[in-house]
Amino acid sequence: MLLTEIDKRLDTECKIVFGKDDRVFALSKVTGYPFQAFLESKGNERVLSVYVPKENSESGTSPVKFLTSTTENEGYIIANVPIEDSIYELLTSLDEVESTSSLDITVEKGRLTVRFRFHHTALSHLSRVFSKSSNLNHVVTEMYIQPSIGFITRLEIKNKKFPLCVLEYSIPYSLIKGKVAKSLFDKGAIAESTAILSNFDNRKTIFYGERNWKTEAKPISKDTDLYEISMEAMGAEILTILTNAFNSVGLKRFNVFFKKDGNNLKIIVFIQKYDAMRHISESFTYYTRANVPVDLILSRDYSDEIWGTL
Repeated sequence: MLLTEIDKRLDTECKIVFGKDDRVFALSKVTGYPFQAFLESKGNERVLSVYVPKENSESGTSPVKFLTSTTENEGYIIANVPIEDSIYELLTSLDEVESTSSLDITVEKGRLTVRFRFHHTALSHLSRVFSKSSNLNHVVTEMYIQPSIGFITRLEIKNKKFPLCVLEYSIPYSLIKGKVAKSLFDKGAIAESTAILSNFDNRKTIFYGERNWKTEAKPISKDTDLYEISMEAMGAEILTILTNAFNSVGLKRFNVFFKKDGNNLKIIVFIQKYDAMRHISESFTYYTRANVPVDLILSRDYSDEIWGTL
């Protein structure tokens, strides 16, 4: 099974727009340029790490004086913008909803824009989550729910403004110990990491299967071929350790997929292009430390050509 075959299996997407005042947001409105952002929890501090290209960090002819802490990384100024508890809690509550995946956060036209994918059978659950937010009307300015354009098209759009790289690793399949996960991988399923927060503890994976498979896994709803399993239940401790390692050094990932290939497990990662070498270095460091053989079998800039083999 190729990734192209599961492109729109999460068939619905949601877009939520929040109003927010900050110089970074004002800059995006003036320049008309969208900035990539990531939601993070650092101890008791909840922040948006907003990546502002240096060439877009000026308003008119004067550089913007950021009111928040900033760092620099490969042509970007990273502004850490405090996030309101009401917004943070609403976004993290999305992880309660089965099949939610691929949380994408951008600053567009002076507003905070959030997009994510899910299966239409989760609409009722999603509505219940929204209904529990007492501040929904105060923090959300727009909300759209519509058929998904698929993660491939979303990545293509992302790459035009925020260059991406795809990495593909191979580790021994024997590292997968979870009985249910193994039964799905053995049948040819592809798994996708769904974590809403990059450092969220309850990480889950969605397994994309086929109809009428006989398996102990329970589908996310009746008559679907999608299964949701915790990362812990996959029984691959090394993947959890590696994820924690990436998070500890601030390595962000847009999409992560897993698929069996003979005696190996392929790990396909879509990341920011300028993070590629750091990601490779950290991967080899931690796999070597854990005495796990690993091969890097693909490292290339994002393009349409990649989909024929992934």
